Amino acid sequence: MHIYQQIPPPCIYLLVAALLFLESTGIPVINTTVLLFTGALAAQGKLDLALLMFAALTGSILGACCAYALGRRYGEKLLFRLAHLFRIDEQKMVLAQRWFYRAGGRMIFFSRILPYIRPFACFPAGISAMPFLRFLLAAASGSVIWCVTFLLVGCELGPRWKLAMQLMQVYTLPTLGALLLLLVAYFFARWALNNYIKKHLSANDDELAQERDLLEV
Repeated sequence: MHIYQQIPPPCIYLLVAALLFLESTGIPVINTTVLLFTGALAAQGKLDLALLMFAALTGSILGACCAYALGRRYGEKLLFRLAHLFRIDEQKMVLAQRWFYRAGGRMIFFSRILPYIRPFACFPAGISAMPFLRFLLAAASGSVIWCVTFLLVGCELGPRWKLAMQLMQVYTLPTLGALLLLLVAYFFARWALNNYIKKHLSANDDELAQERDLLEV
């Protein structure tokens, strides 16, 4: 914080963009503190909030694209090597890639607004060869929500920006745990419903087959 208060505003914008870039490429940089604190500086008139948003979004989106490119270039080879090492059926890996290809847009969006998961969210998109424009839209949407929210919260709180950090430290993990339980419940309910429908359709098909046999007799 002392460094941020000593360096000129253009350097702060570049530093914010660089930190968001590194964080989005998988390097675990804590960006929430940076966004909240620089938002508080904008409230004091030391920084321009619009330029701060532009810098944060530029770094975040470029970092996400870099992670996508790395996953596209190197990820699949590494993934299948790990599958072979841990004796995971490659066919299952292919099925997982296809599933991510279909549903990955939603996953990218939500993961870009979740702490801890956010830095590593974009590599699977590149590994599964998700269409780039689809990935870019999802990643950019999530980045806008993440960056703008924290900057605005810091700007609104001003000198009390550390209050937001304290609340995050207390409630982030319980919230993520609740979301994880909801996701597990959703996928379990979906799996159970699909199985019920398949069994019901199979039973109906058997009854129709028996009726046809009786009619033929």
